[in-house]
Amino acid sequence: LNYSQKLKEKFQYHPKIRRIAQHRHLPKSIFCQIKEQRLMREARRRKELNRRKHSKPGSVPVVSERRKHIVAVVK
Repeated sequence: LNYSQKLKEKFQYHPKIRRIAQHRHLPKSIFCQIKEQRLMREARRRKELNRRKHSKPGSVPVVSERRKHIVAVVK
């Protein structure tokens, strides 16, 4: 481990070593969960767009993604 660490330090400015070092490796379970969450979010967005497209204009309000997660506003 020490040897490989020293090699990384020695050649840190080499383009290929830099490319490898900048990669952030995630555990497979976390990577798959992120992928699944993204798919679910896209499906929700697509369904919302379809609902808006096939309903009476103005009946389905456009709510931004940020506003959807706000529970209450404290004054």
